[in-house]
Amino acid sequence: MKRKKKPASDHERAELEQQVELLRRDIRQLQLEHDILKKANELIKKWIVGGIYG
Repeated sequence: MKRKKKPASDHERAELEQQVELLRRDIRQLQLEHDILKKANELIKKWIVGGIYG
């Protein structure tokens, strides 16, 4: 049996929207960090291989 949820108040809704925005910012930041680390890893691999065989 499902419970009926009462709608969130304006204050609760605003708070939830703020949390969503903060989480979206965190996601963007983590994606950027991931991309930077991925590129750094590629460069390090090239440098190591180039150093050994170059």
